[in-house]
Amino acid sequence: MNHSNIAVLKQLNDLLNQLSDTEYAAPLSLISQNTIGKHVRHILEFYTCLLTGIENKSVDYDARKRNLDLENYTQKALETSNIIAQELLTLNKEIELELLATLPHARTKLSSTAERELLYVLEHTIHHFAIIKIAVKNEFPHIRMTDGFGVAYATLQHQEEIIKNC
Repeated sequence: MNHSNIAVLKQLNDLLNQLSDTEYAAPLSLISQNTIGKHVRHILEFYTCLLTGIENKSVDYDARKRNLDLENYTQKALETSNIIAQELLTLNKEIELELLATLPHARTKLSSTAERELLYVLEHTIHHFAIIKIAVKNEFPHIRMTDGFGVAYATLQHQEEIIKNC
């Protein structure tokens, strides 16, 4: 699981290395005047919340810092992504956790594990990558992304099976 998360962070870094700060922070009508940077900040802060939560044995994704530097500057996002990837290399997946979540009228606590939450942030990242991919392809066609960027692993496997069986 750690290696899959590191792989998606590498995909993110490949994208960040191609975007200017102006492109990264530009409000785009296709994604409701949001920016690629806002999606990237959101992704990175979920990872940060998870890593902090593993240290404390209590994860709260709603406790994000909402660091504007992460959404405005590709270099800051790259630095943060690399730090997260380094921490993931040695992360113990077997830790039991408490997950805090905000519901419409209450806060709740659930039992989880580091491994389960690693899967969650992986899928969450891929979901945001799909949105980013739509924006990049429409607004910045000079940017190159792999075909698998923003596509769930199960979908990629299914597509491979179809090709094999043709």
